[in-house]
Amino acid sequence: MSKNKKKVNKVKTNNKNKRIDNVETSYKTDTKKVVICLLTVLVILGLTYLITVLIVNKSAKREYKPESSSIQYEEILLGTTFHKKDKEYLVLFYDVKDADASVYSDLISDYQAKDNSLPIYYVDLSNTMNKDCISAEANRDATNAQELKINDVTLIKFYSNEISEYLIGKEEITNYLNK
Repeated sequence: MSKNKKKVNKVKTNNKNKRIDNVETSYKTDTKKVVICLLTVLVILGLTYLITVLIVNKSAKREYKPESSSIQYEEILLGTTFHKKDKEYLVLFYDVKDADASVYSDLISDYQAKDNSLPIYYVDLSNTMNKDCISAEANRDATNAQELKINDVTLIKFYSNEISEYLIGKEEITNYLNK
């Protein structure tokens, strides 16, 4: 009987060893998986970095040619019509969304091309900040922007920040600017 007991003990020992071997193998496999995942993530991050650097360098190599910018002084707001630094100037009041807007724009350009032209500005009547001056009746005797009333396309000539001439209508304005 003693022989049988010894065999059983040996078998049990072998099973314990097998279990320990299985645990070690499982631990080794898990460690391998973690290392592979970390390496994969590092490779993806590295590729992303390289691609980004390549794209940035390509866009940086393109020559940047800034467009010449100019400050636009011609369009003004209603509130500044009586306060220009010029001694004598013209202000055209019209709606830039109107069908005839291009005609007035061309008139301004042609007038500015003349040698003896006065500085000319325009007020866009479609701008909400300029809506206060639109009225059924014109006020030719205004002394400030709050009193100014416009009922149609209007050209006002200012001398020393006071109204010196007040022209209403497309035909009258066209004749004046084409002199």
